[in-house]
Amino acid sequence: MTFKESNQDRSGKTLSAGYISFGHPSVMLKLDSGESVEIDKGVIDLIKLMNSIPGIETKGSCQGEDPNYGYVQFMPGDIEGKTHASIYFMYHILKNMHGAWVKHRYVMAEHEKSTGAEHPDAYKFKFTTELGNGYVLKWSPYTYPAVLAAAQMAAEETKRDT
Repeated sequence: MTFKESNQDRSGKTLSAGYISFGHPSVMLKLDSGESVEIDKGVIDLIKLMNSIPGIETKGSCQGEDPNYGYVQFMPGDIEGKTHASIYFMYHILKNMHGAWVKHRYVMAEHEKSTGAEHPDAYKFKFTTELGNGYVLKWSPYTYPAVLAAAQMAAEETKRDT
């Protein structure tokens, strides 16, 4: 895959070819299929990672910005014998995000014990999934580093298991 910087400056919300831009800096990403798609710069690593897994195709994404969630929508790909990869990826990312959530809760509890006050980030850790038209992962911008780390582990485990 290759990508190049988009030199188009955006401001505000725009609608183009079914995609909504919230004015985030973006890059063009060329997929293995030959299709070029515009991706928010803040999620390019996640999108490249997910599209590197045989059997997964991302369909839409946004890096998010407080208070709006970031998200990535993905579907099973058409690769024979690999269409179940999306299920394995969901399992592995949920497992890995659970570990990140436990660590977050521990850090928040330790802060409260030591200061007697709730940490300002106590309720910022958000990660959800949706089923419907494929799968959608959503996260608060605060948790994106944990999402990316969980996705990297999930990608390795998915490639191993499929």
